Amino acid sequence: MSSVYARRAGIKRAYPMKASVKIGAVNPVFLLAGLAVPFASADGTAKFAGIATFEKDNVGADGELWVEVEHQEFALVNSGDVVNASVGSTAYFASATSVSIDSSTNSRPIAGTITQLEGDLVWISPAVA
Repeated sequence: MSSVYARRAGIKRAYPMKASVKIGAVNPVFLLAGLAVPFASADGTAKFAGIATFEKDNVGADGELWVEVEHQEFALVNSGDVVNASVGSTAYFASATSVSIDSSTNSRPIAGTITQLEGDLVWISPAVA
C-alpha cells in the first residue's frame, strides 16, 4: 500500500468561513484562527490564503460555508516601501490591494513572502503555504 493517499496539482483550495462574514469574488481571503475572513476582519495574526473565486456570504455559524480560493503567487501594489532588497522578506497588507514591508507594530495581516518586484507591483507567495 502506498503512503500517499492523495495528490493535488491544482491551485484551488477551500476554507471554512467565520460566521457573519461576506467575502467578495476576486478579493483576498485570510485565515484567522482557522476560519476564512475578508480584509476588513483580518488583524495582525491573520494570514493571506489566496484570492476568492466566488462571492460567499456566511450568514450562519462558523464553518457553515466554505470559500474557494486560488492559491498561487499574486502581484499586489507596492505601498512604496518594498525594494529589491526586500525579496525573501515577509510582506504585510497595507490595504486590500497593496502590501508593505512594515507590519505596523504587528497590526497588519501577513501577506506572505516577497518573491519579486516588477515596476509598481510586488509578487507574493501567500503566507498559507
